[in-house]
Amino acid sequence: MDKKFVKLILACVFMMLPSCGGDSGPSTAPTLQVELQSSYKTDGSGSDAEWASAVTNFQGRQTGFNSLGNILANNTSVTPSEITLWDSGTTYDVAGNTVKYCDDTFCGIFSNAWWTLGDTPSFVPDSSSPWKLVELMESDCVTDIENNVTDWDANGEYNGGTYVSYDGRCYMAKWWTKGDIPNPDPENPWDTPWEVTACDGTAEEPLLNPVGGGIGEVELPPQPVNDVFPGGTPTVPVVIPSLLEESTGSVATSETELPPTGYEFLRQVTTTHWDWMFPLRSGKYHAEGGIRNLPPIAEADGSTDNYTLANFIKAVLAYNNWASQHNYKQFLNEGTLKQQAQEFLAFWAKAARETSGSWATASTPWIVSYTNGQGETTNVWKGAVYWTEEEGHSTNSDGSSSTIDERYTDKSSAYKPVAGRSYHGRGIIQLSYNYNYGLYSNWLYDNNIRRDIIGTRDVLLTRPDYVANSGDVSILSGIWFWMTPQGAKPSCHDVLYGDVYNVSGKTQEQGLPPRNDGGAVPVAAGDTTDESVLAYRIGTIINIVNGGKECNKAAAWHEGPMQRISYYNAYTMYFNDQISGLNATRITDATNVWTQKVSDGSGDVLKMASCYAQKSYYSW
Repeated sequence: MDKKFVKLILACVFMMLPSCGGDSGPSTAPTLQVELQSSYKTDGSGSDAEWASAVTNFQGRQTGFNSLGNILANNTSVTPSEITLWDSGTTYDVAGNTVKYCDDTFCGIFSNAWWTLGDTPSFVPDSSSPWKLVELMESDCVTDIENNVTDWDANGEYNGGTYVSYDGRCYMAKWWTKGDIPNPDPENPWDTPWEVTACDGTAEEPLLNPVGGGIGEVELPPQPVNDVFPGGTPTVPVVIPSLLEESTGSVATSETELPPTGYEFLRQVTTTHWDWMFPLRSGKYHAEGGIRNLPPIAEADGSTDNYTLANFIKAVLAYNNWASQHNYKQFLNEGTLKQQAQEFLAFWAKAARETSGSWATASTPWIVSYTNGQGETTNVWKGAVYWTEEEGHSTNSDGSSSTIDERYTDKSSAYKPVAGRSYHGRGIIQLSYNYNYGLYSNWLYDNNIRRDIIGTRDVLLTRPDYVANSGDVSILSGIWFWMTPQGAKPSCHDVLYGDVYNVSGKTQEQGLPPRNDGGAVPVAAGDTTDESVLAYRIGTIINIVNGGKECNKAAAWHEGPMQRISYYNAYTMYFNDQISGLNATRITDATNVWTQKVSDGSGDVLKMASCYAQKSYYSW
């Protein structure tokens, strides 16, 4: 996957959209900002002029940042009457603008360190954000939250984020619940959907007055000392509990139980389907498998089988519960049964290619023949999720590596590499580079996910092996990548659902990539049964994942695009047979093309589906 232009994982999870404005519907998760990495120059891609421009841009940002730091260090005050509300559509083209911004917990005054448009201010320190907190205030949203506190009702249904009062305390629902009595001191926090909180959401302690029943004073969380902000920055309360506990062996039913509504497709997926797709997944015992299917990596009792359907469901629920807190779009829980199926199939087709252990000359059980109900036959590669660690690399039991792959180490990053650790590709998206491990670790910690192993914000820098060995942690990183736009690249989710269907007219404009042959781009809004429209969407997803290497006629020699669309087509053939009335749209021209190469003379649908006919992102 193209990691040179994108800091992949989760930094802007902290850029929470304001919830006081009454948004009409779910939005896409915040866009990740595209930044050039040191490898951009050293690997020979990019011209000297582009590199010089990047250096100038960086120096300008550094100057603005230092200037802002001096202002904060001198405790320069800001007059509130001079401050306007932050506007997502306003271009702040010089450093030093002051704006007011509120989320559902705090209000604050921010100043920008460099040019910005659409970057949401964050109350959590983020070196990649142009906005730096100057002064913290009480949130204007407090009154709205207080007014939404109701008495708990045993017959009531409560979605995640709902506030109730019970027995003199305030609680917030962590996920959907009905009939669960709020408990201020549970033996295990994950056993209850209720979390003791302030009625304004700003503190963990209850603010109901047991005597008078009124709302107490708002008490802001402690202000830790910070090198950038001498006055300290706010510690933002955790916004979503962990739904991920143990990732190996059997799991409790409550951790994998889908809500009573929604998830029309996922609730029909069985372990039989799962094992058909991933019979040779890492950690699953298989007598005819390779080294990752036999002891000590795999055990016959299933105890080391990390990449299970149960762990996938846990990761889905964890992401969607987080997303619901911020009114972001849901993974595998939007649209029709057919649309949800297509998202599942395209997501795993992408991940299957990243982790595949199949090879062209392999025999069964690695490659098998499948004939669908219409009599069509195709070969199906079964080695998906076999390599959870980049082939040719290894990690010791303490997270260290005997051989360090320096290609994936950026010593200038704020997320400092740990001695003896290699940050090569791991997990279902082959997460790479120390800054990506650091960013992802921060997000997991700050959202209280897998606290049994994510005990500090930077733990994955010390234990990068967790990304390969903990199935739910690995899968969750893939879901976030899928749902999150990256600069000019829209999210895979929005492309597949037809929420983004404009064709980009310039490099930095977010949209579908233009064609490289002057042909027409088939577009449509929403769901589609048109194979050419779906083909271009699938090709765009390949472009988002690894367009710099696999698109713009690369399918003439690169095996990646053809494997990705072959996985999608084979998985779709199978599930259309398995689930009545599914009718997921296939790309029939991708039947049995695992080892084919594309040329100018190939069919147009195949050229679009393999992104052969697309310009690579950032190349137009």
